[in-house]
Amino acid sequence: MAFTTIAKPSVHFDSLYYDGSDSTLTISSLAFKPDALLFKRSSGASGDTIFNNSTRGTAHNWRPNVSASSDTTVYVASYTSNGCTLTGNLENTNNNGDKYVANFWKANGGTTSANSDGSISSVVQANTTSGFSVVTYTGTGSAGTIGHGLGVAPKMVMVKNTTQADRGKVLCMGTTFVADPQTDSTEFAFTGPQADNTAFNDTAPTTSVFSVGTDSMTNQSSQPLEAYCFAEVQGFSKFGFYSGTGNVQGTKVYCGFRPKVLIVKSIDDSEEWVMKSPVRALSVGTGGELKRSLKLNGGMTDNCFINAESNGFRLTTTDAKANGENTKYVYMAFAEMPMVGTNGVISLAR
Repeated sequence: MAFTTIAKPSVHFDSLYYDGSDSTLTISSLAFKPDALLFKRSSGASGDTIFNNSTRGTAHNWRPNVSASSDTTVYVASYTSNGCTLTGNLENTNNNGDKYVANFWKANGGTTSANSDGSISSVVQANTTSGFSVVTYTGTGSAGTIGHGLGVAPKMVMVKNTTQADRGKVLCMGTTFVADPQTDSTEFAFTGPQADNTAFNDTAPTTSVFSVGTDSMTNQSSQPLEAYCFAEVQGFSKFGFYSGTGNVQGTKVYCGFRPKVLIVKSIDDSEEWVMKSPVRALSVGTGGELKRSLKLNGGMTDNCFINAESNGFRLTTTDAKANGENTKYVYMAFAEMPMVGTNGVISLAR
């Protein structure tokens, strides 16, 4: 039996580094038309983290490291069939002399559909193969449900009120290390720990909807909101929690694939969200160890080590951002290569 339904993760998700320019820059190396993009400056000044999606368009950006409403700067001039064109001379995404990392997700090529599965109507752009959807809806101020269009329950949901000055809320599901995860949420790209609140109405997502309570970050009356929903796909993506040891011998987290991108956050302490790209690293040591990591609410950090392995990742650091003793972490990981392919054959090592 095949381990995964996705033979090549790079036809649904990809991550790359690029050099900034003072003029228009076209990225054209993807194997798909992207629908959601996350940019982070990896050199020079820290810069802001930028989220953009093809549903809301190029002039609507979420900067999760800043408590702000949507940024209307046109960082992404256009989406193309194999990438995007970036506006030049903008420090957050395309400044001459700086380096950047960009993550790209495929949804449905910019085509949306109305969804009435929840008590609150939504507009959905979904990729059911890779378990990813972009959802927009208008808040009611009363607890309700939102259709996500995935057909399976998402493991992670990120929501942003596009007109309110906030950082957005993140819900992550998983039973290991964290009991009743649906009762808590974190703020994306913010140092604060996970907290109990009404953002997701203390209710786990289902195969058709996710729930929202009365928190203004997820359901303010008459306000437009957007959500990024992620379901796990075996051999392609993994979301959940792990417990740190504070031991350089390494905490091992099984994913079922070699990660290309990993994002982690302590849910116990006031630590930064850190993003690592183990395969295409800025600074690589033996065994694929990434020695530099990007803080989503800041610049680089040099002490947060990770080893990318064929079936997951191993933390070989005592840094509290990723492996503090008896500290719990939330993570999201996307594959470079599944451990076993669609034909049931084990992938060869690189």
